[in-house]
Amino acid sequence: MYAFCTLFILGCERMDDVGVLVPPTVDQDPHLPGLSIHIAGHQRLIHLITFGRSDNPPLFFLHGSYTDMYPYENLCESLSDNYFVVVWDQRGCGLSERITEAEFTLETAVEEIDAVKEVYAPHRKITLLGHSWGGGLATLYTSKNPENVEQLVLIEPMPLIGFDMQKLFKTIVNFRYDNGSWNNMARHGLALRPQTHEQLDYQALMILRSTMTANYHCDGNNPPTWQVHRVGGFIEYVRNKRLGNPISGFKYDFTDGIKNFSDTVLILGGSCSSLGAHMQRTYSQPHFRCAKVIEIQDAGHRMNVEKFEEVMHAIKAFLKAY
Repeated sequence: MYAFCTLFILGCERMDDVGVLVPPTVDQDPHLPGLSIHIAGHQRLIHLITFGRSDNPPLFFLHGSYTDMYPYENLCESLSDNYFVVVWDQRGCGLSERITEAEFTLETAVEEIDAVKEVYAPHRKITLLGHSWGGGLATLYTSKNPENVEQLVLIEPMPLIGFDMQKLFKTIVNFRYDNGSWNNMARHGLALRPQTHEQLDYQALMILRSTMTANYHCDGNNPPTWQVHRVGGFIEYVRNKRLGNPISGFKYDFTDGIKNFSDTVLILGGSCSSLGAHMQRTYSQPHFRCAKVIEIQDAGHRMNVEKFEEVMHAIKAFLKAY
């Protein structure tokens, strides 16, 4: 019995130790590629990688919520034949350094893109490709900086204004207020101590495996595999707090100024997802001066792993470099 206990103690570490529950972040592991950027009065490290030649036209990829850049590397690598693709874990997400609540606003999310652009494309327009929350962020950036954007591609963006989210929330998310402490924290604003990031990120992975995401998929009981390194649980709580909630209302608008972007926007939507082609035609397309919606058949929200070839064909057929 003593030997078993000794082996158990030696073989196990404390849950909050670096690398036990979740992989270390870029500030904890010097071997991870990263970039130091200054946003909201803080110098922070983000986990960032590039694909392709730097003299190709720059394309920035913006990941969605409850994820990091890892599931999108197939898209980034495929596009790197004709583009210089820059993709990173947004501040507080994935393997990027964790940030405080005060550091995240919609304004600083836009500043983050500008900070990366200053390093990798300081004098060039960028193509933006965003998925889900990343699609909303790409729209917001373009609405604020249309002169900086060459092309805009959105993969099932979230509702682009709070009024639409208010109407669609119950159809988008299969959410119950009684299904766990994580959901209570995320929706009711219970603060967590900074040293619980590892535990919180580990718990946040349950969102990806829960029935909350069922409406996003063709088969809600068996969603396609979505491999992530790490979810930024605290930043999801902060983002939800900034955007609003179904009780007090969603109070955001990513589209103010988007009509100043005159080029055609490509929007991809699956045939199964609650954020699919029908929703995009009804709610997203009218916000743009010119937008084209393409439906990916037999695909849900994770279409880049379900229907990779179809997604890549649609994107490459749209992008000017092809």
